[in-house]
Amino acid sequence: MAREISAVPDVVERQLALAMDHYLEAGRMLGRRAPACVVTCARGSSDHAATYFKYLVETRIGIPVGSMGPSVASIYETPLKMANVPLVSISQSGASADIVALQRAARAGGAPTLALTNTARSTLARQAEICLALHAGEERAVAATKTFVSSLVALAALVAGWLDDVDLAAAIRGLPARLAEAAATDWTAAMAPFAAGGSLYIVARGPGFAVACEAALKLKETCRLHAEAYSAAELRHGPIELAGDDLTALVFAARDRSAAGIGEATRALHQAGAAVFVAGPRETLPTVEAGHVLLDPICQVVSFYRFAEQLSLLLGRDPDRPARLAKVTVTT
Repeated sequence: MAREISAVPDVVERQLALAMDHYLEAGRMLGRRAPACVVTCARGSSDHAATYFKYLVETRIGIPVGSMGPSVASIYETPLKMANVPLVSISQSGASADIVALQRAARAGGAPTLALTNTARSTLARQAEICLALHAGEERAVAATKTFVSSLVALAALVAGWLDDVDLAAAIRGLPARLAEAAATDWTAAMAPFAAGGSLYIVARGPGFAVACEAALKLKETCRLHAEAYSAAELRHGPIELAGDDLTALVFAARDRSAAGIGEATRALHQAGAAVFVAGPRETLPTVEAGHVLLDPICQVVSFYRFAEQLSLLLGRDPDRPARLAKVTVTT
Protein backbone atom coordinates (compact mmCIF):
# COMPACT_ATOMS: atom_id res chain seq x y z
CA MET A 1 0.00 0.00 0.00
CA ALA A 2 2.83 2.41 0.83
CA ARG A 3 4.53 1.77 -2.50
CA GLU A 4 1.27 2.22 -4.40
CA ILE A 5 0.51 5.53 -2.65
CA SER A 6 4.01 6.76 -3.48
CA ALA A 7 3.46 5.75 -7.11
CA VAL A 8 0.29 7.85 -7.50
CA PRO A 9 1.95 10.93 -9.08
CA ASP A 10 3.74 8.82 -11.69
CA VAL A 11 0.64 6.73 -12.29
CA VAL A 12 -1.47 9.83 -12.96
CA GLU A 13 1.22 11.31 -15.19
CA ARG A 14 1.23 8.13 -17.30
CA GLN A 15 -2.56 7.96 -17.26
CA LEU A 16 -2.88 11.50 -18.60
CA ALA A 17 -0.28 10.90 -21.30
CA LEU A 18 -2.08 7.78 -22.49
CA ALA A 19 -5.74 8.63 -22.01
CA MET A 20 -6.48 12.32 -21.32
CA ASP A 21 -7.56 13.01 -24.90
CA HIS A 22 -9.79 9.93 -24.84
CA TYR A 23 -11.46 11.05 -21.61
CA LEU A 24 -12.09 14.53 -23.03
CA GLU A 25 -13.60 13.13 -26.23
CA ALA A 26 -15.88 10.81 -24.26
CA GLY A 27 -17.05 13.85 -22.32
CA ARG A 28 -17.73 15.74 -25.55
CA MET A 29 -19.76 12.74 -26.73
CA LEU A 30 -21.93 12.98 -23.64
CA GLY A 31 -22.36 16.68 -24.25
CA ARG A 32 -23.53 16.06 -27.82
CA ARG A 33 -26.08 13.52 -26.62
CA ALA A 34 -27.45 16.08 -24.12
CA PRO A 35 -28.96 13.50 -21.73
CA ALA A 36 -31.59 14.54 -19.21
CA CYS A 37 -29.86 12.48 -16.51
CA VAL A 38 -27.02 10.01 -15.94
CA VAL A 39 -26.91 6.73 -14.02
CA THR A 40 -23.86 5.23 -12.31
CA CYS A 41 -23.13 1.68 -11.23
CA ALA A 42 -20.32 0.73 -8.84
CA ARG A 43 -19.49 -0.77 -5.46
CA GLY A 44 -17.02 0.00 -2.69
CA SER A 45 -14.33 2.58 -3.48
CA SER A 46 -15.59 2.78 -7.05
CA ASP A 47 -18.98 3.88 -5.76
CA HIS A 48 -17.27 6.70 -3.88
CA ALA A 49 -15.70 7.74 -7.19
CA ALA A 50 -19.22 7.75 -8.61
CA THR A 51 -20.27 10.10 -5.80
CA TYR A 52 -17.49 12.49 -6.84
CA PHE A 53 -18.74 12.36 -10.44
CA LYS A 54 -22.30 12.97 -9.23
CA TYR A 55 -21.35 16.22 -7.52
CA LEU A 56 -19.30 17.44 -10.47
CA VAL A 57 -22.07 16.79 -12.98
CA GLU A 58 -24.91 18.08 -10.81
CA THR A 59 -23.15 21.27 -9.71
CA ARG A 60 -21.46 22.15 -13.00
CA ILE A 61 -23.78 20.73 -15.67
CA GLY A 62 -27.06 20.83 -13.79
CA ILE A 63 -28.49 17.41 -14.58
CA PRO A 64 -29.24 14.72 -11.98
CA VAL A 65 -27.00 11.71 -11.50
CA GLY A 66 -28.41 8.62 -9.82
CA SER A 67 -26.81 5.44 -8.56
CA MET A 68 -28.54 2.24 -9.70
CA GLY A 69 -28.22 -0.95 -7.67
CA PRO A 70 -26.70 -3.78 -9.74
CA SER A 71 -29.20 -6.26 -8.28
CA VAL A 72 -31.91 -4.62 -10.39
CA ALA A 73 -30.46 -6.63 -13.27
CA SER A 74 -28.43 -9.41 -11.64
CA ILE A 75 -31.08 -10.65 -9.18
CA TYR A 76 -34.39 -9.10 -10.21
CA GLU A 77 -33.70 -9.34 -13.97
CA THR A 78 -35.72 -6.19 -14.64
CA PRO A 79 -35.89 -5.01 -18.27
CA LEU A 80 -34.62 -1.42 -18.30
CA LYS A 81 -35.93 1.58 -20.24
CA MET A 82 -32.86 3.80 -20.57
CA ALA A 83 -32.95 5.38 -24.03
CA ASN A 84 -30.37 8.18 -24.07
CA VAL A 85 -29.68 7.76 -20.33
CA PRO A 86 -25.92 7.11 -20.11
CA LEU A 87 -24.73 4.43 -17.70
CA VAL A 88 -21.28 5.01 -16.25
CA SER A 89 -19.96 1.78 -14.68
CA ILE A 90 -16.87 1.94 -12.49
CA SER A 91 -14.99 -1.20 -11.49
CA GLN A 92 -11.26 -1.56 -10.94
CA SER A 93 -11.29 -5.22 -11.93
CA GLY A 94 -14.23 -5.20 -14.35
CA ALA A 95 -15.02 -8.65 -12.95
CA SER A 96 -18.11 -8.17 -10.79
CA ALA A 97 -20.89 -10.19 -12.36
CA ASP A 98 -23.64 -7.92 -11.05
CA ILE A 99 -22.11 -4.76 -12.51
CA VAL A 100 -21.59 -6.52 -15.84
CA ALA A 101 -25.24 -7.65 -15.73
CA LEU A 102 -26.53 -4.14 -15.13
CA GLN A 103 -24.40 -2.71 -17.91
CA ARG A 104 -25.70 -5.39 -20.28
CA ALA A 105 -29.32 -4.70 -19.32
CA ALA A 106 -28.83 -0.95 -19.62
CA ARG A 107 -27.34 -1.26 -23.08
CA ALA A 108 -30.21 -3.52 -24.16
CA GLY A 109 -32.55 -0.82 -22.87
CA GLY A 110 -30.99 1.87 -25.05
CA ALA A 111 -28.37 3.36 -22.73
CA PRO A 112 -25.02 4.62 -23.97
CA THR A 113 -22.56 2.70 -21.77
CA LEU A 114 -19.18 3.88 -20.48
CA ALA A 115 -16.97 1.60 -18.38
CA LEU A 116 -14.11 2.90 -16.23
CA THR A 117 -11.82 0.03 -15.35
CA ASN A 118 -8.19 -0.77 -14.70
CA THR A 119 -8.56 -4.04 -16.62
CA ALA A 120 -9.08 -3.18 -20.27
CA ARG A 121 -9.63 -6.82 -21.27
CA SER A 122 -12.31 -7.46 -18.66
CA THR A 123 -15.87 -8.39 -19.56
CA LEU A 124 -17.11 -5.00 -18.38
CA ALA A 125 -14.64 -3.22 -20.66
CA ARG A 126 -15.33 -5.40 -23.70
CA GLN A 127 -19.10 -5.10 -23.46
CA ALA A 128 -19.22 -1.32 -22.96
CA GLU A 129 -19.81 1.08 -25.80
CA ILE A 130 -16.82 3.09 -24.57
CA CYS A 131 -14.06 1.83 -22.26
CA LEU A 132 -12.15 4.44 -20.31
CA ALA A 133 -9.00 2.63 -19.18
CA LEU A 134 -7.39 3.84 -15.94
CA HIS A 135 -3.80 2.76 -16.77
CA ALA A 136 -2.94 2.45 -13.06
CA GLY A 137 -0.91 -0.72 -13.42
CA GLU A 138 -1.24 -3.75 -11.15
CA GLU A 139 -2.48 -2.94 -7.67
CA ARG A 140 -1.48 -5.59 -5.13
CA ALA A 141 -2.69 -4.13 -1.83
CA VAL A 142 -6.25 -5.16 -1.09
CA ALA A 143 -7.26 -1.61 -0.20
CA ALA A 144 -7.51 0.36 -3.45
CA THR A 145 -5.52 3.61 -3.57
CA LYS A 146 -3.96 4.42 -6.93
CA THR A 147 -6.92 2.99 -8.85
CA PHE A 148 -9.32 5.16 -6.84
CA VAL A 149 -7.25 8.26 -7.61
CA SER A 150 -7.09 7.28 -11.28
CA SER A 151 -10.87 6.91 -11.31
CA LEU A 152 -11.33 10.43 -9.93
CA VAL A 153 -8.91 11.83 -12.50
CA ALA A 154 -10.72 10.11 -15.37
CA LEU A 155 -14.13 11.30 -14.16
CA ALA A 156 -12.92 14.88 -13.74
CA ALA A 157 -11.52 14.78 -17.27
CA LEU A 158 -14.82 13.39 -18.55
CA VAL A 159 -16.59 16.41 -17.06
CA ALA A 160 -13.95 18.78 -18.44
CA GLY A 161 -14.63 17.43 -21.92
CA TRP A 162 -18.39 17.60 -21.45
CA LEU A 163 -18.12 21.28 -20.44
CA ASP A 164 -15.27 22.09 -22.82
CA ASP A 165 -13.63 23.58 -19.71
CA VAL A 166 -10.05 24.44 -20.67
CA ASP A 167 -9.16 25.65 -17.16
CA LEU A 168 -10.26 22.38 -15.56
CA ALA A 169 -8.45 20.36 -18.24
CA ALA A 170 -5.25 22.35 -17.67
CA ALA A 171 -5.48 21.82 -13.91
CA ILE A 172 -5.95 18.07 -14.43
CA ARG A 173 -2.78 17.98 -16.55
CA GLY A 174 -0.96 19.69 -13.67
CA LEU A 175 -2.12 17.19 -11.06
CA PRO A 176 0.97 14.93 -10.89
CA ALA A 177 3.11 17.64 -9.26
CA ARG A 178 0.33 18.52 -6.79
CA LEU A 179 -0.17 14.86 -5.92
CA ALA A 180 3.53 14.46 -5.17
CA GLU A 181 3.18 17.29 -2.63
CA ALA A 182 0.03 15.68 -1.21
CA ALA A 183 1.81 12.36 -0.68
CA ALA A 184 4.43 14.12 1.46
CA THR A 185 2.10 15.84 3.93
CA ASP A 186 2.43 15.09 7.64
CA TRP A 187 -0.68 14.15 9.62
CA THR A 188 1.18 12.96 12.71
CA ALA A 189 -0.92 15.27 14.89
CA ALA A 190 -3.94 13.01 14.46
CA MET A 191 -2.17 9.67 14.82
CA ALA A 192 -2.54 9.10 18.58
CA PRO A 193 -6.18 10.27 18.86
CA PHE A 194 -7.25 8.03 15.98
CA ALA A 195 -5.25 5.08 17.32
CA ALA A 196 -7.01 5.39 20.69
CA GLY A 197 -10.13 3.83 19.24
CA GLY A 198 -13.66 4.97 19.91
CA SER A 199 -16.10 6.30 17.38
CA LEU A 200 -14.89 8.17 14.30
CA TYR A 201 -16.81 10.61 12.11
CA ILE A 202 -15.51 11.68 8.73
CA VAL A 203 -17.20 14.87 7.57
CA ALA A 204 -17.25 16.79 4.29
CA ARG A 205 -19.67 18.22 1.77
CA GLY A 206 -20.03 18.54 -1.99
CA PRO A 207 -17.36 16.77 -4.08
CA GLY A 208 -15.33 16.25 -0.91
CA PHE A 209 -18.05 13.98 0.49
CA ALA A 210 -16.75 11.27 -1.84
CA VAL A 211 -13.40 11.45 -0.04
CA ALA A 212 -15.12 11.29 3.36
CA CYS A 213 -16.85 8.07 2.28
CA GLU A 214 -13.59 6.65 0.97
CA ALA A 215 -11.72 7.60 4.16
CA ALA A 216 -14.31 5.91 6.37
CA LEU A 217 -14.06 2.73 4.30
CA LYS A 218 -10.25 2.72 4.39
CA LEU A 219 -10.22 3.10 8.18
CA LYS A 220 -12.45 0.02 8.40
CA GLU A 221 -10.40 -1.96 5.86
CA THR A 222 -6.87 -1.17 6.97
CA CYS A 223 -7.21 -0.20 10.65
CA ARG A 224 -10.33 -2.09 11.81
CA LEU A 225 -11.69 1.18 13.18
CA HIS A 226 -15.39 1.98 13.12
CA ALA A 227 -15.72 5.15 11.07
CA GLU A 228 -18.79 6.70 9.49
CA ALA A 229 -18.95 9.35 6.79
CA TYR A 230 -21.46 12.18 7.00
CA SER A 231 -22.27 15.21 4.95
CA ALA A 232 -21.76 18.32 7.07
CA ALA A 233 -25.42 19.08 6.39
CA GLU A 234 -26.54 15.75 7.86
CA LEU A 235 -24.92 16.05 11.27
CA ARG A 236 -27.86 18.04 12.66
CA HIS A 237 -30.27 15.35 11.43
CA GLY A 238 -29.34 12.92 14.20
CA PRO A 239 -25.62 12.02 14.17
CA ILE A 240 -24.53 15.03 16.25
CA GLU A 241 -26.31 13.40 19.23
CA LEU A 242 -23.47 10.86 19.43
CA ALA A 243 -20.79 13.53 19.58
CA GLY A 244 -18.91 13.77 22.86
CA ASP A 245 -15.49 13.28 24.38
CA ASP A 246 -15.37 9.69 23.07
CA LEU A 247 -15.79 10.83 19.44
CA THR A 248 -12.97 11.81 17.09
CA ALA A 249 -13.85 13.63 13.88
CA LEU A 250 -11.90 14.21 10.69
CA VAL A 251 -13.30 17.14 8.70
CA PHE A 252 -12.27 17.79 5.10
CA ALA A 253 -12.27 21.54 4.45
CA ALA A 254 -13.43 22.99 1.13
CA ARG A 255 -12.81 26.15 -0.89
CA ASP A 256 -16.20 26.20 -2.59
CA ARG A 257 -19.63 27.36 -1.41
CA SER A 258 -19.85 24.47 1.05
CA ALA A 259 -17.11 26.02 3.22
CA ALA A 260 -19.52 27.90 5.51
CA GLY A 261 -21.61 24.79 6.19
CA ILE A 262 -18.51 22.72 6.88
CA GLY A 263 -17.29 25.40 9.30
CA GLU A 264 -20.61 25.35 11.12
CA ALA A 265 -20.46 21.55 11.45
CA THR A 266 -16.91 21.78 12.76
CA ARG A 267 -17.96 24.24 15.45
CA ALA A 268 -20.90 22.03 16.43
CA LEU A 269 -18.60 19.04 16.87
CA HIS A 270 -16.19 21.09 18.97
CA GLN A 271 -19.03 22.36 21.15
CA ALA A 272 -20.27 18.82 21.69
CA GLY A 273 -16.87 17.82 23.07
CA ALA A 274 -15.50 15.82 20.14
CA ALA A 275 -11.82 15.84 19.23
CA VAL A 276 -11.89 17.50 15.80
CA PHE A 277 -9.12 17.49 13.20
CA VAL A 278 -9.54 19.58 10.08
CA ALA A 279 -7.74 18.68 6.84
CA GLY A 280 -7.05 21.73 4.71
CA PRO A 281 -4.23 23.85 3.26
CA ARG A 282 -3.82 25.94 6.44
CA GLU A 283 -5.20 23.47 8.98
CA THR A 284 -3.76 21.05 11.56
CA LEU A 285 -3.75 18.30 8.92
CA PRO A 286 -2.19 19.96 5.87
CA THR A 287 -3.53 19.35 2.38
CA VAL A 288 -2.56 20.68 -1.05
CA GLU A 289 -4.63 22.98 -3.26
CA ALA A 290 -4.99 21.29 -6.62
CA GLY A 291 -5.05 24.23 -9.03
CA HIS A 292 -8.82 23.94 -9.42
CA VAL A 293 -11.37 23.70 -6.63
CA LEU A 294 -13.01 20.60 -8.15
CA LEU A 295 -9.73 18.71 -7.92
CA ASP A 296 -8.92 19.47 -4.27
CA PRO A 297 -10.56 16.21 -3.08
CA ILE A 298 -8.10 14.22 -5.21
CA CYS A 299 -5.16 15.76 -3.35
CA GLN A 300 -6.95 15.35 -0.03
CA VAL A 301 -7.45 11.63 -0.47
CA VAL A 302 -3.77 11.05 -1.26
CA SER A 303 -2.77 12.77 1.99
CA PHE A 304 -5.34 10.69 3.84
CA TYR A 305 -4.09 7.44 2.29
CA ARG A 306 -0.60 8.08 3.64
CA PHE A 307 -2.08 8.69 7.09
CA ALA A 308 -4.25 5.54 6.99
CA GLU A 309 -1.34 3.32 5.98
CA GLN A 310 0.83 4.66 8.80
CA LEU A 311 -2.02 4.40 11.31
CA SER A 312 -2.61 0.79 10.35
CA LEU A 313 1.02 -0.06 11.09
CA LEU A 314 0.86 1.81 14.41
CA LEU A 315 -2.13 -0.34 15.36
CA GLY A 316 -0.22 -3.53 14.52
CA ARG A 317 -2.29 -4.25 11.41
CA ASP A 318 -1.17 -5.33 7.96
CA PRO A 319 -2.65 -2.69 5.64
CA ASP A 320 -1.87 -4.78 2.57
CA ARG A 321 -3.75 -7.90 3.68
CA PRO A 322 -6.93 -7.31 5.69
CA ALA A 323 -7.99 -10.61 7.23
CA ARG A 324 -11.47 -10.89 5.73
CA LEU A 325 -11.10 -9.13 2.39
CA ALA A 326 -9.91 -10.10 -1.09
CA LYS A 327 -8.57 -7.89 -3.86
CA VAL A 328 -11.33 -8.78 -6.30
CA THR A 329 -14.84 -8.94 -4.85
CA VAL A 330 -17.22 -10.84 -7.10
CA THR A 331 -20.87 -10.18 -6.23
CA THR A 332 -24.09 -11.32 -7.88
